[in-house]
Amino acid sequence: MKKKATALLMALLTVFSILPLSGCGDGDDVDNTPNYPVEVGGVKFVGAPSKVVCYSSTLIGIIYAMGYEKQLFGRTANCDYKEADDLKACGTPDNPSVDLLFGNNVDLVIADDTIAAKSVKSIQEKGIPVVVIPRATGRASMVEMYGALGACFKGGNTGYNKGCQIANDLFAQLDDISRLVETEAPWNTCVILSSDLTEFATGDTLVSAVLELTGGFNVARDSMQGEYALSDLMRSDPDVIIAPPGVEMRLRAKSSLVGIPALDNFRVYAMDMTVFDDQYQGVIKGAWRMAKILHPDIITDDIIPEGMIEPEEEEDVFLD
Repeated sequence: MKKKATALLMALLTVFSILPLSGCGDGDDVDNTPNYPVEVGGVKFVGAPSKVVCYSSTLIGIIYAMGYEKQLFGRTANCDYKEADDLKACGTPDNPSVDLLFGNNVDLVIADDTIAAKSVKSIQEKGIPVVVIPRATGRASMVEMYGALGACFKGGNTGYNKGCQIANDLFAQLDDISRLVETEAPWNTCVILSSDLTEFATGDTLVSAVLELTGGFNVARDSMQGEYALSDLMRSDPDVIIAPPGVEMRLRAKSSLVGIPALDNFRVYAMDMTVFDDQYQGVIKGAWRMAKILHPDIITDDIIPEGMIEPEEEEDVFLD
């Protein structure tokens, strides 16, 4: 899940200029802000694009959720969003098919923060605009991501407002879950994102934000970019560990981790962390899953919406 951006790329990613802004959620007054021109991520739009290639499975899922898939021409070749299978495979974020983009008159490329800086440059050199939209790390960046994506497709009023509204609706669902457990004491929790124990849900991740909304205290909240050493894990003494399937045995095999409460008390819980790669309904599914792990007496099966917990997950043992 982790991809480190270069300093050049990070500079590109940190600034979103979406002009004109339409004041998402400002009330019932009629908003007469024009859709165009609008500027997103340094790219100026005078009208809606008609042939878009997206190099992000995360963003493609959101594009479909927003109803803008008709403007899509192509996708990253390693896309795992099944609804996009019929789109043209146009290389990957590390190796885009630049000649294919140019030859088919693609008028916009959208990518997330996993795209290589050299890939952005090679596409731009063909005169094709590239908008890089970082994946969400929390509430504000979720609204920013959806708003920016909407503005790319339908302008600075219609698209931007629609994106903001969908993102706010998602967090309203997360808030509903949070209210169910807000009176419970939070569990000191470590979330491991990768099976090889090299990536953790640090404080700059969306997973961390969801964990703390669902009744956990993230012991890695002060770390960044997924970096949290096993020695840090030993010092933080988590009561609960949530990790991909198979990780518990790897943890128990490390003598340096003997004495961690989560291991001693058999509170290591398997969860498919790729659910958070879907920053639409996947985030809600992940939240219900975490809430049930941490507070099973409150998050009972009868209050979990249908389809939020997979059948194989229901067989797991949750906290006493």
